[in-house]
Amino acid sequence: MKRLLVVVMAVGLFGAMPAFAADHAGMKMDTSEGVRECALKAETIQEKIKRLETEVANGDKKYDAKVLKKLKQKLDEANKDLDRMLTGP
Repeated sequence: MKRLLVVVMAVGLFGAMPAFAADHAGMKMDTSEGVRECALKAETIQEKIKRLETEVANGDKKYDAKVLKKLKQKLDEANKDLDRMLTGP
């Protein structure tokens, strides 16, 4: 009986975890974890910008005009994302 109760409780807890994990809308940026996540994301965006800049610089040699235009659009989007993260909402 105890074993059945433990199994049922474990299944119930594992079933409830995704419901609690999915709610990130109310996460405040003043918590240390929120700041850390923001810093990690900003770092990856900066790396993406650097990579896209080098691709655009080498674009005449590698890509045609259509692909180069898409790369420039991605670079602009990454710059806008970084600006939004740095300036806030």
